[in-house]
Formats: sequence, C-alpha cells, structure tokens
Amino acid sequence: MSAVIRRLGDAGARYRDPLAAIEWHGAETASPWLPASLAPMTGIDVPADLADDFRLRFNRAEFARLAAAGLWLEGLLISRVTAKGFLAHRTDEARVMLQEVREESGHGLMFLEMIERAGLSGVHLLGPTGLLTWIAHRLDPATAEFWAMVFIGESVTDTFAVRALKAADAGESICPVARQVLQLHHRDEARHIAAARRLLDTRVADMGRIDRFVFARTLRFLLNRFLEATLYPTAASLHALGIAKPGQAARRARKCPERRRLAAACAEPALDLLTRSGLIGAGTAQS
Repeated sequence: MSAVIRRLGDAGARYRDPLAAIEWHGAETASPWLPASLAPMTGIDVPADLADDFRLRFNRAEFARLAAAGLWLEGLLISRVTAKGFLAHRTDEARVMLQEVREESGHGLMFLEMIERAGLSGVHLLGPTGLLTWIAHRLDPATAEFWAMVFIGESVTDTFAVRALKAADAGESICPVARQVLQLHHRDEARHIAAARRLLDTRVADMGRIDRFVFARTLRFLLNRFLEATLYPTAASLHALGIAKPGQAARRARKCPERRRLAAACAEPALDLLTRSGLIGAGTAQS
C-alpha cells in the first residue's frame, strides 16, 4: 500500500475516547450549538408563545440533525468495511480501516449524547435515507464507487463543521461543548477524508468506461438525495419543537435560497475532487 496510507495509519495510532475528552460540564444552557448563520430560520413561522426560547431549541435541533447524519453515515461505513473482515496481507489498509471503525464508534457515542441533550431522542431528524442506505449496503469497499460515496458523505458533513468552526472563530456565539464536539470530529475526519480520497484514487483505474458513465449519471441524483436528507429540517423535528404545520414549514425550508446555497457550498469540495478524478462532469449540486 502507498506511503500516504502508511502515514495516515501512523497519524491515527494515538486515540482518546471523545466521551472522555469532552468537557461536558462546560455546557451553557443559554448558548446556541451552531453559529446562527448556519441555522437560518427563513420560512419557519414561530408561534408568539414560543418566540422566547424557540430560536435556541431550533438551533440545537439543527445540531442534532447534523449529529444524526454523522451517526447514520458512520454506521454505514462500519457495517460495510467490517462485512468481509480485514485482509491480513494488506496490513496498512486494514490498520487505517480499524482505526476508522474505532474513531467512528466514538463519534457515534458523542453524537448520541448531543441528540439526547437536545431532547430529541426518538425523533426522526433526517429526511428519507432508505434508498441511500440500500445502495450503500450493496457497494463493495473494493470498488471506487464505494469510496466515492464515502468521500462525499464525509466531505459534506466535515465542510459544514469547518464552516461552523470558522464562524465561531470570527465571533459568532457557540456553546463550548458543541464547539469541542465539532473540533474533535473534524480532527479525525480530516484523516478519514484523506484516506477515502487515496483509496478512491487507487481504485478509479479499475473502473471501465461503462461503469464510469453509469456512475456519473447517477451520482448527482444520489448527492442531491443526500443533501435533502441531511441538511434540511424534517417535519418530525419541527413538530417536536411545537410548529403547528411542520410539514409545510419543512417544505418551505427546503426551498429557502439561503439553505440551498449552504447545501451547495458544503457539496462543492466533494464535487471538485470527483470532477478532477473524471468521475463526474463539471457543475454544482442543488441547481
């Protein structure tokens, strides 16, 4: 395996459980969990009797949705890379995969804690994921298609987290615990994204012309389904917050230009790489 994979394995050798690393006592009940610029309420009518605390609870629901997206993606990755076991003769790649399983499990526990602290346990925070889950369970980690999908999922969510951290660095208010969760996830995810990119590069050469054509034709559709499922409020989450007509509010949020621009910006790094790799034509998602 390449020197890149070997370096990634060396970098991930030291590990600390996120649940133990996070200073949970630093939670601030009056602070948002996301910078306000990343949790726009455009198109959502707030009842007068909920106006005082709704913005804060809505902000936490937005963070919980991001956590739910991470939990879902990490579960898919773990299930696929462990489905056939690890090949002992590919020790460098197996080491990186085992480190990811370890780290993604820690992330999942961290995200579950935040969802519960938001008071949204049992609430459907993501849009429809059935089709994407069905496809993911049928992709082989030995193929470029699998690692392209992994790269997209990790890149989109990490880009969102980076934007949140930059906004906080620029002075927007954010709870210290939420900020630490984002920082810990980004630290590990940067290596995961680099590994997915390298594993994708090593497998692209094995794709035939027809496979590339089919993949390019379907990728944009799947990417937009992913964005719709992970970057917009759901009717269930809005209902849990007390919105009278949550379905209508969720539909308005999906049409909000501000949100759609944010979704496109989060997808842009992944699209740029896949375009340079020749797996997709030029253009943007959410057009």
